[in-house]
Amino acid sequence: MLSFEGAWEEKNLEIETSVEEEVFVDTDGQLLSLVWNNLFSNAIKFTEDNGKITLSLTTEGENAVVRVSDTGCGISPEVGQHIFEKFYQGDTSHATQGNGLGLALVKRVMDIVGGDISVSSQVGKGSTFTVKIRRKQNGEA
Repeated sequence: MLSFEGAWEEKNLEIETSVEEEVFVDTDGQLLSLVWNNLFSNAIKFTEDNGKITLSLTTEGENAVVRVSDTGCGISPEVGQHIFEKFYQGDTSHATQGNGLGLALVKRVMDIVGGDISVSSQVGKGSTFTVKIRRKQNGEA
């Protein structure tokens, strides 16, 4: 997330983090970096100046759970049904800032690593993307 510091400072966004300690996963770090980069860049892109982005890492049962939330424009239920499809862009006002492949790539990565991604959103209030990955427990995958 720190690689996006210039972008969030330019928009004067508040960044809040809550990271549980001692949470480990055994998966491909480079693939996951594609997920985090996409989710962070989208949160910044779709959040208005002076908005807020929240990043959290918690555990739920056997999973490590990462949530990236923003106070951006939000996604309608109709758009939310298609958001992980290739070339789909729900907000065409930002079409020049992407090709509609980002969230499809994120979904593909999650399929490869055996994780899950979902979105909950409300138009005008923001979105939360939730990533779940099986975590290591007691030193074992």
